[in-house]
Formats: sequence, structure tokens, C-alpha cells
Amino acid sequence: MRRLYPSEISFEEVVEAFPNRTTNAVRLKASRLGLRRPTIPAPSFRSSTILQCSEGNGGSKGYLFRCGECSSWTQLKGENEAGGVIVCGSCGAKCYFVT
Repeated sequence: MRRLYPSEISFEEVVEAFPNRTTNAVRLKASRLGLRRPTIPAPSFRSSTILQCSEGNGGSKGYLFRCGECSSWTQLKGENEAGGVIVCGSCGAKCYFVT
């Protein structure tokens, strides 16, 4: 667990290494051990962490970003569409992204 969880392999691969444990059990054990998943640059917007949104009726478009650390949502305005750094308003974690 101490070697796999903080590595850059997918979370699904970490869970597969513990076949008799649920995904929640793996997350809880890692939390008790003080382990964290790395924040790495995303190759593109992923549907589980980035949602496209608009203000309706042809209004401005933007994105909602889900923080990988605390799971809170932060709104991205159109000027961030080319990529950059997002700082979570709740926990201050930084995430790098490109489009």
C-alpha cells in the first residue's frame, strides 16, 4: 500500500492489487496511513473531474473542476480553457491542466 497508493498508477490498478478489498476499504486504509495520491498534470479534461457548463440562453460558457484532494467544485471561466493551474478555493490544492 505504501508503495502503490502514492505512485502515478491509476487508482483502479491499486485496487486490483488488493483483490479481497473494496475501493472504499483501500481509500480508508490509505487515509489511516497518511498516504495521498499524486496531483499530476492531466492530459485533457476528464469527465469525472471537469464538467462543461453555461449560464444558459447562450450565456458565457465555463467549466466546473472537481478537486482531487477535497472533492469540492471550483468554477473555471472561459479564459482558463487553454490550460494552466487551478487552485482549489476550499483546500488550496493546485492542479495543472492542459486542453
